[in-house]
Amino acid sequence: MKNHQTLGLVVLLGLLVVVNILVYWFVICRALYKHGAKFPTGFLFWRVFKDLRTYRDLCKAHCQSLSPYYCTFILSWFNLLLALGTALRALWEQTHMMQ
Repeated sequence: MKNHQTLGLVVLLGLLVVVNILVYWFVICRALYKHGAKFPTGFLFWRVFKDLRTYRDLCKAHCQSLSPYYCTFILSWFNLLLALGTALRALWEQTHMMQ
């Protein structure tokens, strides 16, 4: 990669994905396991938003702060949009470097 901006976006995306996974595993999944969730929780990426909803309902039922829920939810969507934007930028650079 010649372009430093794309490399910076890829590094930022990687770091934010790692942070999102760590917060999800150590905060959300831990609370869900404490309240009776079964093993696949935390290891199936297509269940992330379902697990977040369950965590939100659990926090509301116990009158706990929803800050970890909102941080993880917003960061998840930001990561998805950043990945899409980075992929589109890399594709754009590839098509315009050929000319």
